Parts: sequence; structure tokens; C-alpha cells
Amino acid sequence: MGLVLLEQLMEIYNNDVISEFQIDTIEAADYPAEIHVVTTKDGYILKLHRIPDPALQKDTDYSDEEQTVNASGGCQGVVLLMHGLFSTAADFVVAGPESGLAFVLADAGFDVWMGNARGTRFSRKNLHRTPKEAAFWDFSWHEIGTGDLPAIIDYILRLTNQRKLFFVGHNQGVTALLVLLAEKPRYNRKISIAAGMAPVAYLGNGNNEIVKNLAKFNDQLWKTLNTLNIFELTPTESVLQFLGNIICSGEAPTQTVCSDLLAEMFGYSSDQAKLLLPGMLDNVMTGISTKQLIHYGQLIQSRKFQQFDYISFLTNMQRYKQVKPPEYDLSRVSVPFVLFSGSREFFTSPMDFQKLVKNLPNVESQSELPAWGHMDFIYNAQVYLKVYSKIIEFMQNYSSSNTGNTSVHSIQT
Repeated sequence: MGLVLLEQLMEIYNNDVISEFQIDTIEAADYPAEIHVVTTKDGYILKLHRIPDPALQKDTDYSDEEQTVNASGGCQGVVLLMHGLFSTAADFVVAGPESGLAFVLADAGFDVWMGNARGTRFSRKNLHRTPKEAAFWDFSWHEIGTGDLPAIIDYILRLTNQRKLFFVGHNQGVTALLVLLAEKPRYNRKISIAAGMAPVAYLGNGNNEIVKNLAKFNDQLWKTLNTLNIFELTPTESVLQFLGNIICSGEAPTQTVCSDLLAEMFGYSSDQAKLLLPGMLDNVMTGISTKQLIHYGQLIQSRKFQQFDYISFLTNMQRYKQVKPPEYDLSRVSVPFVLFSGSREFFTSPMDFQKLVKNLPNVESQSELPAWGHMDFIYNAQVYLKVYSKIIEFMQNYSSSNTGNTSVHSIQT
């Protein structure tokens, strides 16, 4: 009975308290905040967080939960932010109003929406199954791209009465968008321009020994996890709170050890990141499906941007009509991209990044930032100057009506 009660309390914590942190953080900075709920075709219930532009006017044809953009009200456009692996929409507000991407975009006049992928703290519900069932976790970032993103994009465009939106993704958020645009090309018409920070697609050329060694045993790990009925990889609440409040707190003598470990795992490289570690651990990190991580491991093995390999002749034939999983056809991606990568990425390497740049048909600008890692795109003290301001400039070069008629020029960083 005690264990069941504890699990119920943790579920409440996951879905309510964390969501309140997101909203409280936005409102504490004196910005308006909204929560929206979207249901995917396969039943996942996703929470979206929104900072509406002050120029928005409430439309009497919609309910209190539904608002539409008054196109003449001065809004720069609608933008969707999508988080990375082990993260949530909280990534875009936890750095505060001076540096948080959501706040920066709101200040620039954008209607800001933040998505939360299936399985994260904000999106742990399904109409047909619970997180305790293996079937709930039978997804990778492929399903986030083909299931979550189309549901989110269609909801936002319908609600805001827009034809297109801007997209900014971090890490896995970019992976999912590439999957969507390659697998469902009609969504290319719904995005004006996309910005990718620390994008992940092609892997296998990095020098990180941890990643290389894990990739060697990826197939065996997948089989072992299935045998042990382990379908979710999650940093538990008690562990995160212990790390955030004690081990990694600013006053703790062990903070350097903690930050060094996270630097190796997530590519931290700035003092700003170290200062934000307690808040990041306590409120931002979330669990993922084992399939998400295994899928990335397969990309390292194959050095191809491809669908999930079930390591079974019969299963692959049933799903793909071929022995090996098909590669994603990036030639079908027509959305203009602006891409930013760091030289200290955990998974990717400059060679991986350049391979993506080469294979995407419409890269308007690309920047490689020396000594930057995965999370510097969220926490680095210079992130506005080096990244966010460039993204805003690109977006502002497109019309606020999202027609995409205005020209985009290359920006030097």
C-alpha cells in the first residue's frame, strides 16, 4: 500500500507540480502563461506551454482556452520550441527572463509555444495505456516526429489562425523535425523557417570514448533491457532532488565533481551552466524511453540517419518490407534551416554536423561554436549574442504572415 501511494504521489508530482514550476517561472517574470493539451492520433496526451504575444486579442468565437492571433496586432509570428533528449519545455524558461529563449522570443514580439514530447514529465498520459505498461514506451524519436509534432503543429495553426509557424529545436527536437519533414513532406508547407541548435542526425564520427563503447554493445543492451522489462530510462525524483539540492548546489564542496561529470555527459562548458545546475536537475531533466536512446546508438553504429532497426529479419520485413531499416530521405526537406553546433557535443562531431549540412537541401546559414557543448545552447551566458539574436534576425526576415516570401541572408557569428 505504501509503495502504491508513493507511486501515485510521484505521478501527481510529475504532472502537476512540475507543470506549475513552468507556469510559475513564466508568471513570476511578469509574462502571461497558458497550458494547452493536445492528443495525438495514437492517444498520447501532450501538454503545451505558451507565452502569448501581448498583441493577441481574444476572439469571441473561441472558448476561454482558445485564442486566435489578431494579424493586425503586431505579432511577429508564431514559433514552436521543441526540447532535446532528457529535457522538457522548461529548458526554454529556466534561465530566466534575461536569457531564457522563450522570454527572449516573447520580448521580440513572437507568440511562443513550447512542446513536450511523449513520455516527458508533462506528457505521461495516454488514452489507451499507462506508463506502467511496456506498450506506453514503445516509441523513439521517430514517433515524436511522426506523431507528436504534427498534432502539435496542427493544433497551434488552427488555434492561432495561421498558415505557417517558425520552429526552433534543440538536439532531439531537430531530429524529430527532420523525421517529420522527410516522412510527411506536406508539413514543409507549414513551417516558414527552422532553427536547429546542437542538431542530431548523422552520428558515428565523434571521438567520445564513452559513446563509442556504448555503441559497441547497443544491440546487446537493447535485448537485455527488453528481457528485464526495462522500457523507461528515468532520473528518479529523489535522485534529482538529492543531486540538485545537495551534491550539485552552489555551496556544496562536491559541486565541481558534479559539474565535471555533467560536462562529460551533456557537454557543459560554461560557468553559467554550473550556476544553474541545481535548478536544471530539480526541474528540467526527465525520463525517456529506452528506444529513444537505442535508436541514437544505432545511428552511431550505422553512420546513417535511418529508422529503428529491430535486429530481427522478420520484424524489419514486416515493418519496412526490407531487411535493413530505410534511411530518412532528407531531399524531401524543403524548409529553410539555420543551424548551430558546438565543438564539444557529446554525441555528435563537427564531421557529423557537416554531413547534415551537406545533405539538407536548404541550409541558409550554419555556425560551429568553438568549445560549446550540448547545453550551452540553453545556459551559456553568451547564448543570446551568439545564437538567439541570429535566430530572431532570420525569423524577422520572413513576413509575420508566415508566407515566407522575404529573402533570408547569411549571418556571420
